[in-house]
Amino acid sequence: MKESKYFLKVFLGTLGLFAVTVLLLFIFFNRNNSSSVGSKEILIQVIIPGEETEEFKLSTDAYTLREALDEEKLIKGQESAYGFYIVEVNGRLADDSKSEWWSITKGGEYIEYGVDMINIQDKDQYELTLMEGY
Repeated sequence: MKESKYFLKVFLGTLGLFAVTVLLLFIFFNRNNSSSVGSKEILIQVIIPGEETEEFKLSTDAYTLREALDEEKLIKGQESAYGFYIVEVNGRLADDSKSEWWSITKGGEYIEYGVDMINIQDKDQYELTLMEGY
């Protein structure tokens, strides 16, 4: 009789630990697999001289600025020997005949490398500015 009570306590204890483990794993994996909200919030400003600045708040799980902008279909461009070259932002094409190009800045500071090499962090703010003249 004593052995059956001991066995029942061990069995129920093991079953309880198993249930708690399954519940914790379920909560952990559902929290990390939420695809509706990104883990990073970034702000993109599109600045075209003489026009009103447009702002885009993006929620993303992307690692690079290019990935985040591609997800939202904000940019178009072409691959070059130096990386991805932005030629269009939010439907505005840079005009080669006017020597226009898109500049990328972060908090007003010029970034000297390509959009596909910029790793993003939560709460980052970037500006895509249409420039004229090389």
